[in-house]
Amino acid sequence: MSDQTVSTPYGLLDRAALREAQQSFDTRVLLRMVEELDRFTIGARAQDGLRDQLLRLHRLSHAAINDAGLSGSSAESLPELATDILMEVQEAVAALRAWGAPLEVLQALAARD
Repeated sequence: MSDQTVSTPYGLLDRAALREAQQSFDTRVLLRMVEELDRFTIGARAQDGLRDQLLRLHRLSHAAINDAGLSGSSAESLPELATDILMEVQEAVAALRAWGAPLEVLQALAARD
């Protein structure tokens, strides 16, 4: 262990990065990430959530693309449903990308050899 690292119960950490994180990192951001994940996963599995929408999109696209029989009719258009799903997925991706910055701060704690 050098003077550039510090030993903690959670591993050997870069001393300067730890000092910086102690001064500026708000660990509550991790709890907000958990809450966002819960909202997304609960919403995705809820009735008419992303899971149900994807299943409907499969049914419509299977009928249109594979010329498979479609039982009943659909009040929604395939492109509109795909657009709705795409917008929801893009929102989720944007939220997940925002998680990168705080995770990179914690990753930077790794001791350098």
